[in-house]
Amino acid sequence: MHVEKNVCDSLIGTLLNINGKTKDGLNARLDLIEMNIRGELAPIQMGKRTYLPPACYTMSKDEKISFCQCLKGVKVPQGHSSNVKSLVSMQDLKLIGLKSHDCHILIQQLLPVAIRGILPKNVRHTITRLCSFFSSICCKVIDPSKLDELQNEIVVILCELEMFFPPSFFDIMVHLVVHLVREVRLCGPVYLRWMYPVERYMKILKGYVKNHYRPEASMIERYIAEESIEFCSEYMTKANPIGVPANSWHHRRSTSKCLRGVNIVSKSRSEVLQAHLYILNNTDEVVPYIEAHKAIVKANNPRQAEKWVLMEHNRTFMPWFKDEVFKDSTASETLTWLAAGLKFDVISCTAYEVNNCIFYTKSLDEKSTVQNSGVTLEAESMQFSTSKDTNPVLGSMAYYGFIEEIWEIDYTKFSVPVFKCKWVDNKSGVKIDESGFTLVDFRKIGYRDEPFIMVQQASQVFYVKDPTSEHWYVVLHGKKQGEAIDDIEYGETRSFTPMITNKDDDVLDDVHATRKDHSEGIYI
Repeated sequence: MHVEKNVCDSLIGTLLNINGKTKDGLNARLDLIEMNIRGELAPIQMGKRTYLPPACYTMSKDEKISFCQCLKGVKVPQGHSSNVKSLVSMQDLKLIGLKSHDCHILIQQLLPVAIRGILPKNVRHTITRLCSFFSSICCKVIDPSKLDELQNEIVVILCELEMFFPPSFFDIMVHLVVHLVREVRLCGPVYLRWMYPVERYMKILKGYVKNHYRPEASMIERYIAEESIEFCSEYMTKANPIGVPANSWHHRRSTSKCLRGVNIVSKSRSEVLQAHLYILNNTDEVVPYIEAHKAIVKANNPRQAEKWVLMEHNRTFMPWFKDEVFKDSTASETLTWLAAGLKFDVISCTAYEVNNCIFYTKSLDEKSTVQNSGVTLEAESMQFSTSKDTNPVLGSMAYYGFIEEIWEIDYTKFSVPVFKCKWVDNKSGVKIDESGFTLVDFRKIGYRDEPFIMVQQASQVFYVKDPTSEHWYVVLHGKKQGEAIDDIEYGETRSFTPMITNKDDDVLDDVHATRKDHSEGIYI
């Protein structure tokens, strides 16, 4: 945790030239002269002031504005991190008040996005690879066979950083990065060993202090009092033990409920039937009926293409399913109520809690300081290359979009919650760039006939505007399904896949030491 924070502080301080935190300066440039390297960066005396020529990592004023504006516009899901906007000072063009977890989120997710389109390409790629290394090292899932590859990656990254940044950048904290892979090999995943839980518990102990002249005694006294009360509460079954409130995040594990803006609304018959069909297609008990109906449609129309069969199945399945269930006396109560149909007045809300996440509708998101409306779904579906394709292929694909409405479909005996979403067309509105980022264009909306998903299927994502484009947004993942709220500090549940980028050309120290695209150096 501390290595990550110190590296992040040094990196941000040097890029933005933050006074007191930058590793660049007059002494750093004089070191270069003494080492007889990068003569182009030697300080120049201009009267009473000293001018430091721009190095390859020196941002111009426009680039600093772009960097800060990108972070100023970031809205993250609730509980993901602190409010990033509050960390950005547009007046001074710097980041202020960075805590350990702010640096954790910044270096692993936000920094690679904020530097898109600024700095020379080789410097930008090296910083992005460093951020990817920290992201990989914090994974819960670790593949031991990838550790050698990751160790080679960080060695190359540090060597490239030495070509770009001054020697003063490489203090002990930057050096310790090279040992992190060895620690993982010997001790296991990072999230089991770092300081976040210790720091949180220290905050609890500090809250026990009432007598600042005797802090240790205060901690002991209040700790014993709390422990005694909790012990006594075991004999009081109806009493709640003191500590974390029962309605806090720590006690929300498997809840699924509407939170805000709950009301009953009338929807069009076609929309509700569309949601009903999706619910049927995603209910395990209904799957045998779906397969049987598709076989019947195919047998009755042997010459028709697969796409036509799928459309005919969707059109005729609901009445056929109702007749089949009512003829079967052994059908379960759930199947009976599903076949009986639904009410066309649905319960609508603007916020919903499921999978330890809170989801908002897009309209509520726009009024909020957080971004909870972004969703992604990885689903298997029939892939058609064109509208005339007669041989579709079953494949798995990730879909990205945002929640437009939240419904609870009423089947009298029970209700089923669904998200009505707008999905970005994967063919024209989704792309992956050379750095491995997934980008989406919300102007390219597709799959209008399939807007619904079950709330349990949704995974939360959030979108950050791409600084290099007017319409594209970078997709970043929020909390995963089934994670506890604390796991966002412990590290994401991701596969262990280090990003190794092959360089397009050889990097030469003196050639790439300065910037040729702007001349905004540093005056001292």
